[in-house]
Amino acid sequence: MIIMTKKEFENIYRQHYAKMYCLAKTMLYDADESKDVVSEIFARLLRDGDRPQKDRIEGYLMTAVRNRCRDVLSHKSMRERVERLFLQESMQSQIVSMNDDDRLERLMQFIEAELPPLSQQVFRLRFLSEMSYEEVAQAAGVSKVTVYNHLSQSLQRIREYFEQQTAKR
Repeated sequence: MIIMTKKEFENIYRQHYAKMYCLAKTMLYDADESKDVVSEIFARLLRDGDRPQKDRIEGYLMTAVRNRCRDVLSHKSMRERVERLFLQESMQSQIVSMNDDDRLERLMQFIEAELPPLSQQVFRLRFLSEMSYEEVAQAAGVSKVTVYNHLSQSLQRIREYFEQQTAKR
C-alpha cells in the first residue's frame, strides 16, 4: 500500500466517482443509498490514508462498492423480514388482547407444553417482559437472528394452534 496525498485523493475521486455511483445504483436501485455507499468507500480510503497501487485502484474501488452494496442488500433483507415479523406480532397481540382470559390461559398452556425451552424463554421475554430483540438476545445469550427465528416459528405454531381451535368450534 502507498500513502496518498490530498491531491491524489481528489484525482481518484474525480476519476472514479461516476463509475462507482453507476455500479451502486445498478445494484441498489436507490440514488441516495448509492451516494451513501460511494461516500463510505471514499471516507474509508481517506481515513486509512493508503491505497492500492495505481494500476489496481479502479478494481479496488469497484470491488469495495460491490461488496458494500451486497452488505446493504443483505441488511435490507433482514430489515424486511423483521418488519414482516413485526406485523405478525401486532396481529397476534391483537388476537390475544381481544379475547378472554380463558384463551390467554390456553395460549400459555400451549407455550409451556409445545414449545422448546429456548422458544418459551424468548417468547416470554419478548411479549410478557416486552423486551426488544436486542434485549432478548442478550438475556437469552443468543443472537438477534436466533431470537427472530424462534419468535417466527413460535408465532407460526401458535397461529396454527388457534386456527385449529377455531375450526373445532
